[in-house]
Amino acid sequence: MKDNKDIRFIAGHYRKGLFAVEPALRRIKGVKSVWWTRTRIAAACTIAAILTATAAVFVHNGYFSDSNSTIHGTEESALPATQVVRVIDFEDAPLTEVVAKIREVYGVEVAGLPDDPDQFTLSLHYEGSALDLVETINDILDTDMTVIE
Repeated sequence: MKDNKDIRFIAGHYRKGLFAVEPALRRIKGVKSVWWTRTRIAAACTIAAILTATAAVFVHNGYFSDSNSTIHGTEESALPATQVVRVIDFEDAPLTEVVAKIREVYGVEVAGLPDDPDQFTLSLHYEGSALDLVETINDILDTDMTVIE
């Protein structure tokens, strides 16, 4: 009699697909489907890539100040004259002409010229600040010039 009661219970509660894998996984709260997990990983990677690219653009364009972590505008008047980035070109130019062009383009004075500046010539395409330019010229020509604002 007991076996007959068990069979009636099973027959009364049986539903087609009740023991299938996918519906069972959906019913378990802690287990997510593989598709959902892959989608979340792809979304997280995409967001990370966008944030990284945005940060790279901000750093490249100089929106973050080196002295503190506040955001500043890109107006040149906010920067000291020695930190303004410009493009400057020389082709077999004597050092006196180079210094005059630095004064004109960057608005700074250059001190410490060698005794015979016309004996030095320079061919250079440079994009950067006056300080970096003068340091580069010092490295190339083995001079000791400095920038005065």
